[in-house]
Amino acid sequence: MFHLNVADLLSSYAGDSRELAFNGEVIPGFYPDIVFTKPLSFQLKLVSLDDGIEVIFEILQTEVEYEGDFYMVSISDISRTFREQYDPLAPDDIKFIDKGNIDLKEVLHEEILMAIL
Repeated sequence: MFHLNVADLLSSYAGDSRELAFNGEVIPGFYPDIVFTKPLSFQLKLVSLDDGIEVIFEILQTEVEYEGDFYMVSISDISRTFREQYDPLAPDDIKFIDKGNIDLKEVLHEEILMAIL
């Protein structure tokens, strides 16, 4: 559901960017522990790096149910780096690009959980 093709940015110059937005329902069961009670809305900026893509969530908003409690989620200016190749010296939170695509599913899940816990 949140796979982005970034092949064009990978083949472009470092610093090239594009912006994307999403506003819509998230299907029940998409995450086993979170139920979206309102649409998920986010705006992000993708920035080409020499060896990957920087994903900047400019804003992310929704309402979720987690373990029987309801939470409003409003996050801004969150950055994650996706690399083309594994670097054993890189921090654990760096994600990887698979065949020119990045998957935001895990990142969205992590950011929402960090916001509500």
